[in-house]
Amino acid sequence: MRTSTFDVYNSTTHELLATLHNATDADIEAAISSATLRLHQPTTGQQRQAMLLALRDQMAQHSATFATLISQESGKTYNDALAEVHYANGYLTWFAQLALSLDSPFETSDGIELWREPVGVVGAITPWNFPCAMIVRKLAAAIAAGCPFVVKPSELTPLSALKIAEYTQLAGWDEGWLAILPSDQAAAVGHVLTTDPRIAKFTFTGSTRVGKLLNVQCAASLKRVSMELGGNAPLLVMADADVELAAKHCVLNKQRVSGQTCVAINRIYVAQEVAEKFTKALHVAVQQLRVGDPLEQTTDVGHMIHLDAATKIHGMVEQAIAQGADVVSGGMHVAGSAFYPHTILTHVQHDDDLVCNEIFGPLYPIITVAGDIDEMIQLANDTQAGLAAYVFSQNRETLNECKRRCHYGMIGLNSAIISNPAAPFGGIKQSGFGREGGSVGLDDFTSVKYIKPD
Repeated sequence: MRTSTFDVYNSTTHELLATLHNATDADIEAAISSATLRLHQPTTGQQRQAMLLALRDQMAQHSATFATLISQESGKTYNDALAEVHYANGYLTWFAQLALSLDSPFETSDGIELWREPVGVVGAITPWNFPCAMIVRKLAAAIAAGCPFVVKPSELTPLSALKIAEYTQLAGWDEGWLAILPSDQAAAVGHVLTTDPRIAKFTFTGSTRVGKLLNVQCAASLKRVSMELGGNAPLLVMADADVELAAKHCVLNKQRVSGQTCVAINRIYVAQEVAEKFTKALHVAVQQLRVGDPLEQTTDVGHMIHLDAATKIHGMVEQAIAQGADVVSGGMHVAGSAFYPHTILTHVQHDDDLVCNEIFGPLYPIITVAGDIDEMIQLANDTQAGLAAYVFSQNRETLNECKRRCHYGMIGLNSAIISNPAAPFGGIKQSGFGREGGSVGLDDFTSVKYIKPD
């Protein structure tokens, strides 16, 4: 890779935040070599637990400064960014607890012992929408397992990644545990991380299209791979749902990062009996969102990551209108602005382009359903994605049917806020494989050694 630089901008003001050097071949080699050396210097679970807790304390101590940087880079609100730091710290606490589990066998029978061991050096590529949490969620699991971590963050938000590295230094981490590879040459860096045989595990969060390409590259060296890919999350609002609650949670879900998340609600299926009532409740909730400077603590709605993202969303709205949709609120774009208003669309059909593709923005397409629960579930499952789904009903039998028959890795019942360090985050089908967090959070970062008694 050539020696060059790239610029990082404030997504709201377009002010230049920093000019960074692209990671060179020598930088990447040094990172992997240092990580490999660190891997072969054994540590105890107690030592790694102390590392994670020390990093958590540093991030908590500097949370206001860190949140400001995240907001500047990503365009999300300060409150959203601060919540992200707290969310990331939850993973550091969670995996600090799990780190001790590697100090003893986890199963014994007839003298047989099963031990978890670190799978090896971990390579990662992370997205811009959670520039702190997406790194920390993977990093915490890797360190708890004893795996050094090498990551290429998004070129749109590399300063947040570098800030995490700074906090690890303040926390007393030894060299080799974490390496950040800033670069706007994603394909070149990704090729090294997926093909270098010294990297035993590769983890990626991003689009399904890119994930497939990276997975193929990992196959040659039979790396352990986990992929957290795109979604097309449905919201099912049943006839007996608390529509006020459903509308409130729908906006809370889409408010984060202006709907630019993989678990954002993408399709809203509403029973015909409550469609009008739900639409009115959703309109009221959207109108209450406060728009302003993302760094102001009273602001609810931030900017898209850049102008092209806002322009793309507006193109989706125009296409939806051409296919018969009506705009209830929003739908206006100021030329040259990265801001896009939360937009409610009615008279949307299940086979419209807006429904078939991941939106990644603050749009609320409402599809009215005249049928019963079977039709709702059929429509929800009619997608290649399988990350998250949400169901609102006051009938326990209905909820039980949906959680059993909806084909998704994660389902929220009467809630559209599901992320939790104690829960295994991940999807099925084209949304990827592997889980981050929860009691199984170390599985993708460890191998099992079986010891036969003499």
